[in-house]
Amino acid sequence: MVSMKQRVLGLAITGVLVVLWGCMDQRGSVPTSTAEATVKGTVLINGKPATKGTVTFDPSNYKRKDAVLRTAPLNSDGTYEIKTLVGLNTVNVTGPAAEKAGAAYVNKEYDVPGEGGTFNIELPPKQ
Repeated sequence: MVSMKQRVLGLAITGVLVVLWGCMDQRGSVPTSTAEATVKGTVLINGKPATKGTVTFDPSNYKRKDAVLRTAPLNSDGTYEIKTLVGLNTVNVTGPAAEKAGAAYVNKEYDVPGEGGTFNIELPPKQ
């Protein structure tokens, strides 16, 4: 037979577990670093270099709310170089060729490594 003390203790433990579970952050882990790295790449639209437009990297997340967008122009050969925050960035390409291909504002994600890297973008995205 369960005593009154055991019932109260069981209810107290259950209550504490419910409170702790409700306080857990359900959004998962995201980068908080303010370290920067350089990313280089080429933008291809329908297999050809994009000659005009911009590439935008957005490093913001719920822990880096004040992080600003980073924008770089596309060179005439479709290449770009940009300095952004290390960690996950949302990447967009805008410009006349991207819009004509129906590929403007396509969100891509790139996890920028601490040493920088290369991120080539093909538009429209392959299905």
